[in-house]
Amino acid sequence: MQNDTGRRRFIGQAGAAGLALGLGVQARAQQAWPQSPVRVIVPFPAGGSTDLLTRLVGRGVSARIGQPVVVDNRAGASGMIGTGAIAKSPPDGHHFGMTTVSSIVTAPFLYEKVPYDVDSEIAFVSLLCTVPMVLAVHPSLPVRTAPELMEHLRRNKGRLSYGTVSIGHYGHVATEHMNVRNDAGMVHVPYKGEAPMLQDLLGNQLPLSFVTIATAKPHVEAGKLRLLAITGTKRHSSMPDVPTFGEQGLQDEVYAMNPGWIGMIAPARTPADIVRRMSTEVVAAAREPEVFERIASMGMDFVGSTPEAYLEAYRAEKRTWQKLLAQAGVRPQ
Repeated sequence: MQNDTGRRRFIGQAGAAGLALGLGVQARAQQAWPQSPVRVIVPFPAGGSTDLLTRLVGRGVSARIGQPVVVDNRAGASGMIGTGAIAKSPPDGHHFGMTTVSSIVTAPFLYEKVPYDVDSEIAFVSLLCTVPMVLAVHPSLPVRTAPELMEHLRRNKGRLSYGTVSIGHYGHVATEHMNVRNDAGMVHVPYKGEAPMLQDLLGNQLPLSFVTIATAKPHVEAGKLRLLAITGTKRHSSMPDVPTFGEQGLQDEVYAMNPGWIGMIAPARTPADIVRRMSTEVVAAAREPEVFERIASMGMDFVGSTPEAYLEAYRAEKRTWQKLLAQAGVRPQ
């Protein structure tokens, strides 16, 4: 009996020791991440704002986790090629990607064939920053405020056009809303990218368009563009003299929203603890003074969200964009 009691005591002690050992191994395994270089896919060309932000933040993350952060540019198809590569990557905690509104929110509404399913193939890590846009006009246009532009549109029905970087872009839905709201009869001129559109805007071949702050700023300083309003609910630190639409009495939802953002994602089924750890590290890296200041100078607003907040933001943006694209008459192609 005593031998039996001793045996049970031994087994219990051994079990407890084994459990403690198992927990210790698990804890060390979690702490050991990452075990190799971390790859971050950017679905846009090198040199663009998403690529620059990724490289800025990547250096800080690398220093914090003790492993290289390798940036892998996979551009094409409005970001869908790279985003598809992120979704299909191994969910091993060493593959991540950067994304924008166009690649995970609007793409399913614009294209019949999208090579990934956001809701089932992507995990959200952190919404890093939002990207407001400004309504720019050529200086020859006799308006200096957004309300003055609306009045000018009504008085000159069918005489003006507006440009956008592509069909379904924020500039398309926002200016088409303006077009319908004021019965302006403007002609939509879609371009293949911002560069050719900007060239026509500067050359007075195009009277107005929505552009990013980073694109507009040097031309405003040179007197070649005039800015009437900024999207969102607050002014931007890099251009504090540009008022919001709301400040000028235009409270439409499309003007108050953040038209763009850049965030980090991962393949679905990436371990939740690694997703959360990466979220913490990438936000901390973006908060470093040098990086934070650079984000502002690029015309962005830092957010640095949790995975849960990013997922909720995505769901809200999806509902909003679905409605706005339908109102603009945009259909999948």
